[in-house]
Amino acid sequence: MLAGGYATRLRPISYALPKLLFPVFGKPMIYWSLDLLKSVGTEEVILGVNYLADMLQREIGSEYRGMRIKYSLEGEPLGTAGPIKLASTSITLDETFIAMNGDVIAQINLQEMLKQHKQRKALITDALHEVKNPSRFGVVQLDAGHLIRRFVEKPKQRDAPSHLVNAGIYLIEPEVLQMIPPNQKVSLEKEIFPPLAKEGKLSGFTFSGHWFDIGSLTDFRKANFTMLLNSQSTSADTTRRIDKDAVIRKTVFIGENSRVSGKASVGPRVLFGNNGSIGRGAKVSESILFDRVTIGERSIVTGAILANDVSVGKRARIGPGCVISPSVRITDGVKIGPDVIIHPYKEINSNVRASAHVM
Repeated sequence: MLAGGYATRLRPISYALPKLLFPVFGKPMIYWSLDLLKSVGTEEVILGVNYLADMLQREIGSEYRGMRIKYSLEGEPLGTAGPIKLASTSITLDETFIAMNGDVIAQINLQEMLKQHKQRKALITDALHEVKNPSRFGVVQLDAGHLIRRFVEKPKQRDAPSHLVNAGIYLIEPEVLQMIPPNQKVSLEKEIFPPLAKEGKLSGFTFSGHWFDIGSLTDFRKANFTMLLNSQSTSADTTRRIDKDAVIRKTVFIGENSRVSGKASVGPRVLFGNNGSIGRGAKVSESILFDRVTIGERSIVTGAILANDVSVGKRARIGPGCVISPSVRITDGVKIGPDVIIHPYKEINSNVRASAHVM
């Protein structure tokens, strides 16, 4: 699994938190991928890591749901094919294996994908998903036999051969590894796919379940709110403490060991992580709160993202479009204008004007 990107479009939160630990509908996004792999009986996963690798390793450890987890550390970025080659040096690969981007969340039937892969006798089968605007992705021209005849990386929309895009999940035969030179930056999409397409060895598997490629904060919001609205339920169990006179509006997700105090209002459209608290009389709406976020009494948070360990004092106000990075403390009474970006580890003691960057 490719897990080594710098997540530049998710800054400033990603300065202090690896992208794959960003929460999506209640759990870090990497666990959606690991759960998908577990569903087809995967026994061992190798994570190709680089940026903030130590934090990822501490969080995930060496085992997840019975799967062995190993780590392959890139000394420098190796593209999308280079990490696969590097990871392969630590094990013996003599059968079809799965490679995937760690920042993809997909509802896909991997068993059906494997069946088609074997039927087509492909060297690589690429999962494909249809999108409205394919210009951000690798786009394919697929023939009637499910073979990819043309692959164009990030074309202009008018030049795209279709609306089917590379979904970042691949079935690969071991002999493909011989095509990837060691210790070099190699692009799977630009250097490996085109010759295989010409040889008729690159297959495409289309699926229609949900698919999120979380490369930016816009993508991150979309994935969270889409999954939240599709759930149509408010999360609650014995580990969550919600006072009787708190108001929980639809649709809301509340994580484990989190508390909502009396007369607080949460929702609509709020994802509230684990081990957090929302104080008495506070109002939170249209927002994503990571783990261990605390909101003080009578504070108002609207349309914002608050990352891990953010502390908001009493009677504070955070405007729509704000992004508050990990370990930020906002003191009592402070007003944060719309679209403010606050970098990690800051203490905010005075009001911040709209669209400001606090570094």
